[in-house]
Amino acid sequence: MSNSAAFHFGQTFQKGTKLIQRLLAKLQHLIKTVVHQLSWEIQLKTYDLVFVTDAGNKGWILDAICHEIEAYFSGTCRHYYSTHFLPPAKAYFFSHYSLYPAALKSTPQIANSAALIWYTHPKPLDIPDQELIAALNQASKVICTCSGYEKLLHSQGLAPERTTVILGAADPELFQPHARSQGAVGFCTAYYPRKDPDRIFNIVRAMPHRSFILLGKNWEQYERFEALCSLKNFTYIKAKYADYPKYYAQMDVFVSASKLEGGPIPLIEAMMCNVFPVASNTGFSPDIIRHGENGFIFDIDAPIEEICDRIDQAFTLTTDVHETVKHLSWKNFSLDVQKLL
Repeated sequence: MSNSAAFHFGQTFQKGTKLIQRLLAKLQHLIKTVVHQLSWEIQLKTYDLVFVTDAGNKGWILDAICHEIEAYFSGTCRHYYSTHFLPPAKAYFFSHYSLYPAALKSTPQIANSAALIWYTHPKPLDIPDQELIAALNQASKVICTCSGYEKLLHSQGLAPERTTVILGAADPELFQPHARSQGAVGFCTAYYPRKDPDRIFNIVRAMPHRSFILLGKNWEQYERFEALCSLKNFTYIKAKYADYPKYYAQMDVFVSASKLEGGPIPLIEAMMCNVFPVASNTGFSPDIIRHGENGFIFDIDAPIEEICDRIDQAFTLTTDVHETVKHLSWKNFSLDVQKLL
């Protein structure tokens, strides 16, 4: 066979292989579609509650919330990590609101079941806001993490009867209170730009008379990480979640510096440990903190000097912070969610 003939044969073979691959992919999709349709028609297995979570969040906070709900739920459950081909269920819990519109398109039958949507915080999506709100108006209930985002959704056109607020939670058996006595100032967050890492850096640098602990992960990605770690009053800790309480026990003041939050859950964990909070005005901070009583709230654009003054002032207060959040347990959270089913 000549080189030219061999070349043309190779091209033809490659085209044929790609065609077969495309046909096989279409056949697999067709088979999945038929099987999925039959599962809904026959409904040999119908779950009481299916938790829907993005595969990328498996093992992280949104997935953990689903497992906390399941821990106090007596019915049959399944954790499903896709928005395609959802299994039949009496009810669904979507751990992020962005998943619901896609799930409705792929499995329109879910519109006949109860659907609870967890709304964390606003973020740009691949669909217009109007399309999102139209989908959310089909849900049984949109559960907002804080009162501020509930008001935001109402202003965007979501029917008020479709929403409720259930604040986040923590495990009171794990996060035990301790007496405060000139301990460290703590942060607990993974590295994200919206966590305002520069603000954290500037606070630590501006307060050499205080010791700081940053409990988190991925901070190596921060461009000023080496400079942050070089500060003598700063300690960076990566730990297993089960070990978090022993680090909260070393803190007297907890700072939440983010410009945008759904929670943050570590705020509740710290307060359960009787750590006095100084938090930015986002997420559920204003829902659980009574400014000047069980914590301080600062504006998201507050100057560093103001935040540092609040931190120093926090060391002078003796409020039993634990008492103000001890009701925010995962058990109560789960039961509040179940009341909506």
